[in-house]
Amino acid sequence: MLTNIRYILITAIRDRLFVGLFCGVIFAAFVSSVMGGTAMLEPEQMTLTFAAASARLILVVGLIVFTCFHVRNAFDTKEIDVLLSRPISRSNLVISYWLGFAVVALLLVVPTWVMLYVVGILSSNGFMAWGASILLEMWLVVAISLFAAFTFKSAVSSVLASLGFYVLSRMMGFFVATSQSGSLFEAREINIGFRWVMDVISVVVPRLDFFGKSQWLIYGLKSYQDLYLFLLQGGIFIPLLIAATVIDFKRKQF
Repeated sequence: MLTNIRYILITAIRDRLFVGLFCGVIFAAFVSSVMGGTAMLEPEQMTLTFAAASARLILVVGLIVFTCFHVRNAFDTKEIDVLLSRPISRSNLVISYWLGFAVVALLLVVPTWVMLYVVGILSSNGFMAWGASILLEMWLVVAISLFAAFTFKSAVSSVLASLGFYVLSRMMGFFVATSQSGSLFEAREINIGFRWVMDVISVVVPRLDFFGKSQWLIYGLKSYQDLYLFLLQGGIFIPLLIAATVIDFKRKQF
């Protein structure tokens, strides 16, 4: 297991993942600073919000692409077959992959914390809550990407599926709020049915709108309920996605 984790880290270094994404985060912070400087009102808040949102998007896309292509390349080069020839179970192999990518995510998130701290934090407890939620979100993104990479036979399909699932999870709060308004369709029965469907989907799909709220960076953490929500989401869906990946992997024949 440790060997596989070390190999993933070596691959990330070889592919210049850390350097590339960190340069992207720095560039995003620079652009955010320039855009914030043009604001007539609250330039610090605008800079911090843009920097946090852009850094988050860069990390998500980078982790999804790296995870999906690494796993699919392992299948194509028969690396998975070699690993399975050793005394290691399929469940341990999947867990070791997730742990390896989780360590990569941690090494990518830490410089992002430092970057935002340099940009200037406006609330200490909000910054800590945002940082913890971003790390947990990256680990959840790794679990989503890992499941897609083990399920689909193409790296591109895995990336697109992971991105689509991530966008759906991020917009789930908007979809739920729209369905609860009851004014989307003219027929009342359709509105009720749509609200019921969205309530069901919101239960089985992670609510990533609970993670990394920009308002925490500016106004701080107003309620511990926000903290419990993203911790509960991560605690439920990360093990669930890993278990689904293990089940799917055990059904494959080599």
